[in-house]
Amino acid sequence: MKLFVYCITAMIFSANPLYAEPTKTDSGKELYQSNCSSCHHPERYGVSGPPLIAETIGKRKDADLTETIKNGLPATNMPSFKASLKDDEIAAIVSYIKTPAVSPRWETKDILTTRAVSDTKGLSPRPKPDMTNFFMVVEGGKGDVHFMDGDTFTLLDKAHVGAIHGGPKFDNNLKNAYLGGRDGWVVKYDLTEWREVGRLRAGINTRNIAVSTDGKVLAVANTLPENIVLINTETLEPTRNISLEGKVGAIYTLKSKEVFVISFRDRPEVWFLEWNSLIISKFRVDQPFSDFFIEPGERFLIGTSREGKHLSILDLESRKITKSLEGEGMPHLASAAIYKDNGKMYAAFPHIEEPTLTVMELYKWSVIENVKLKGTGFFARTHDNINTIWVDTGSDTIQIVDKKTLKIVNEVVPSPGKKAMHIEFTKDGKYALVSIWENDGAVVIYDTATLKEVKRLPFMKPVGKYNATNKKY
Repeated sequence: MKLFVYCITAMIFSANPLYAEPTKTDSGKELYQSNCSSCHHPERYGVSGPPLIAETIGKRKDADLTETIKNGLPATNMPSFKASLKDDEIAAIVSYIKTPAVSPRWETKDILTTRAVSDTKGLSPRPKPDMTNFFMVVEGGKGDVHFMDGDTFTLLDKAHVGAIHGGPKFDNNLKNAYLGGRDGWVVKYDLTEWREVGRLRAGINTRNIAVSTDGKVLAVANTLPENIVLINTETLEPTRNISLEGKVGAIYTLKSKEVFVISFRDRPEVWFLEWNSLIISKFRVDQPFSDFFIEPGERFLIGTSREGKHLSILDLESRKITKSLEGEGMPHLASAAIYKDNGKMYAAFPHIEEPTLTVMELYKWSVIENVKLKGTGFFARTHDNINTIWVDTGSDTIQIVDKKTLKIVNEVVPSPGKKAMHIEFTKDGKYALVSIWENDGAVVIYDTATLKEVKRLPFMKPVGKYNATNKKY
């Protein structure tokens, strides 16, 4: 009889979820709440520390996360937990923070609680650089954006943003800069008074930002929650929260129409959002656009999806797809180098999954060359005053392609064995700036005529450099 009771009891406890053994995720949640939530938010949205959710952690390995929890991060607020947590407890926390967020909410009231307006007086004496040759430099390893004189390559000031790897924006008159972090923080910096104006957290996880042509509206495209937050740039207060009900691909400013263009990663649709009237026009396309660029005349949008095998040419006037081109290997269209040669316009863009630089003639919409590279690139850049295209290769090498022959004619290696990436030019094209994406990295400045190094500025994992003339929007 006792054996029978024992068996029945065992069956009840094993079959009934109310009596199930706690999983690693369950125990990880409890350990997270007691050890991590004060800095990283009870829902893992981030407070003084970054968000700890699958959408922001990405593909970081368990061993990397374990190392961070166990030993902390030097020169940050992240402490070591090796004295207070056992290995299996750290493993449980790692398992928990890699789970997706559940129904994330970040409403206007949450945004307003983070709004902070600065009363600092700014730099004195105030710098007077040539603003048309002014740079913003993103130091990804520290979460800072540096403001740099492009004539002397002198660092003037910086603003801390947090989880940022690129995408800061100038307003159209080069009076203000807007810096958007992956964890939703947005910072406004005054480029006339040389000071931070204020900041607020517009979302949990942000894709990118865009500024209206008149400089009055800042649009923040969030993946968590799935929305667009419009911010009054004068008051730094949210004015509208627009639900997307889908994952945003990107948002950009279409100056000629006074609208924001919004694409989606999970549905074949493009939106026009008028920033004055707030009217939204929606139209279908042939595939989701996770990546796109708009040609200089602002008549056509060239888009593709991560899973797609073709490029779509969207006429923004008729709102119809006018042509489709083969394009495998995940073309990185947002980084396309656009240039004119012999009266014709071209776009050159690398592929994230293939060691290829594709060169396409715009308006004719034909691929004229696929240049084989040393490795898979991410960024291509050129300038009207030089005869070459510079492209990174996912390695220590930047390869240089002749615009006329479309052959690789040279290369630079800033630091052998260390990853070189992202190129930007001074406003006259005389100098090229290349990032060494390492903890002991640097921005290396080359003379584009001689390919000789002229200066090296140390940074921790520098990423994008944005020249005010070359990258206004």
